[in-house]
Amino acid sequence: MTKGLVFNIQRFSIHDGPGIRTTVFLKGCPLRCRWCANPESNQAEMEILHTPAECVSCRSCEAVCRYGAIRFQNGSFHYDASLCTHCFSCVGACPTHALAVEGSWYTVSELMEEIRKDDPFYKKTGGGVTLSGGEPLFQEEFTKELLEELKKQGYHTNIETTGYTSREYLESVVPFLDLIYMDLKHPDSGEHLKKTGVPNDRIISNMEWLLKQKVPLVVRIPVIPRFNHSRETARSYGELLTKIHAREVHLLPFHQFGMGKWKALGLKYDYENDKTMHEEDVREMADILKGYGLKVQING
Repeated sequence: MTKGLVFNIQRFSIHDGPGIRTTVFLKGCPLRCRWCANPESNQAEMEILHTPAECVSCRSCEAVCRYGAIRFQNGSFHYDASLCTHCFSCVGACPTHALAVEGSWYTVSELMEEIRKDDPFYKKTGGGVTLSGGEPLFQEEFTKELLEELKKQGYHTNIETTGYTSREYLESVVPFLDLIYMDLKHPDSGEHLKKTGVPNDRIISNMEWLLKQKVPLVVRIPVIPRFNHSRETARSYGELLTKIHAREVHLLPFHQFGMGKWKALGLKYDYENDKTMHEEDVREMADILKGYGLKVQING
């Protein structure tokens, strides 16, 4: 029986497609965006999160870890995921709940039970279900089975994707999607590679193919300081998106919601000192894109 690894089920979502929706966040992603708001989604496996503010350095977790994955050095907690066997004895041993397990396994049937709980809201508002992540297309077999079941039961479906997947797989899931939100982090492939770990060629190719198939698609641009927030980059976006006949763009201003998660995972966060951006910070970029005939919305 196919199972999927989920790290969050967010109810009453109003920014992930039409109406009130349930957004299911799946673990695993082929990109490594340096500003990612959900760094706990990168690995397609269960992980341990450590909250320093709750930790009293009692070292109970270190004492029960038989594999040396946890240690305290100079009073600071250190976790080596490569040594972890996912027994999670450390989580049970923590008296202050400073440790938590990130990720739960679901069958399609079990997840559908959760989704059905909010049926009245979907029906009243024209909502539905959105798959996000991570990269929801990363767990290929599970995601396809889930989308098939959602359409079979009449749900409106949306997916928030990086677009970094094979054309063959994309073609196999498109029949079960009513809407697609696809990110384009940077119009230049080299710059895209520097900050995400992958080039953008496959993403743009998939985006262009979807647009030719007349699949409802919204291009999403996370606006990131020191990366793609400039007039020059905005013009490059405009030229590229009009060339592939995109119509609608959502600008997503940079925020700091994920900073605590980077620290909880023991990861270095490159954007710790950058300020949260607001609508007025990206209005010029929006105006430039509108000048290319694109329909632009800020904050999605």
